[in-house]
Amino acid sequence: MAMDTFVRKVWLTIGIIAAVILVPLGMYYIFPHFLPFIGAYLLALTIEPVVQWLRRRFRFKHRMTAVNITYFSFLGSLLILGYFTVTKLTDEMMEFIGYLQRNFPEIQAWLTGFYRSMQQSFLLIPPEIADQTTQALTKLGNELANANFLSLIGSRAYNITTSIPNLFIILILMAVSLYLISLNLEQIKSSFFSLFKDRSRYKLELVLNDLRRATIGFLESQAILSSITYVISAVGLVVLGVRYALAIALVVVIVDILPILGTGTVFLPWAIFALTRGNTFLGVGLIILFVIINVTRRIIEPKILGERIGLSPLSTLISIWIGFKVLGIAGVFLGPLLIILYRSLVRAGVIRFRIRI
Repeated sequence: MAMDTFVRKVWLTIGIIAAVILVPLGMYYIFPHFLPFIGAYLLALTIEPVVQWLRRRFRFKHRMTAVNITYFSFLGSLLILGYFTVTKLTDEMMEFIGYLQRNFPEIQAWLTGFYRSMQQSFLLIPPEIADQTTQALTKLGNELANANFLSLIGSRAYNITTSIPNLFIILILMAVSLYLISLNLEQIKSSFFSLFKDRSRYKLELVLNDLRRATIGFLESQAILSSITYVISAVGLVVLGVRYALAIALVVVIVDILPILGTGTVFLPWAIFALTRGNTFLGVGLIILFVIINVTRRIIEPKILGERIGLSPLSTLISIWIGFKVLGIAGVFLGPLLIILYRSLVRAGVIRFRIRI
């Protein structure tokens, strides 16, 4: 009997080790293929309250009627908003790229001069640190001096153009999946929960409800924070008299979403460039705009994240960064999701070991 117990423990240990190794690998290679369906499912959960409200308010006998009204209203609004937004941003982005192409020699010359002035400053620091920093700056300077920015922009534009058909197919797939999932959401839930025993169904439902609320809350919080950043950036750039304000504000938002990087990655080098070129108004204005955006975000971010997902800003930042390093852009969303899943499992009593995060 003791030997049987020992063998079972050995096999259990092997199974746990295999799961720890294989599950992340499986998620890394397989999960990206399911992203359109996961996105459609999350959107279906988002519009589900509207479907339920329509059924109660107008007493629709069939779910299909409420789903059709909600789905086509949502999709139509999204298409109209997307059309005008994409059209305006595309025009500004094309003009902005043209501006960069015309002024790249001047920008490149300034970067090279700035690099050389920084080399002189490093004479004041310890030799060991100065040598390493000088080597890094020398490499950067050589790359700047030899870089062909026009061909770089051309290749990036070509890559974006070739990815449009694939993106279009993914969007069509998500739209169709959203309708089918929303139409059959109740049956999907019933079929899924029927696979489990009654005593496990309550715990599973608790975990999934927490996971759904936190996931949607996280996406909502990111959308709210990005929208606030975009509005403040666009308004500030317009006040400063910057051309292509809407396109640049979009670039700021995209950079701000990525871990570690932030609005300072765009505004601070730009402000330094403007100040060295004698444009004090623009340089100081960009610094003030950077401060306003960051102060605003630091004030509202803990409240928004705390209300919607229940995670502290520190644990959210750590989970986003680790997720990004492991899984790339998808990890930005999966990192907090895993912490939320862990906390839900603890609440349901599935996991006894609790870590304060």
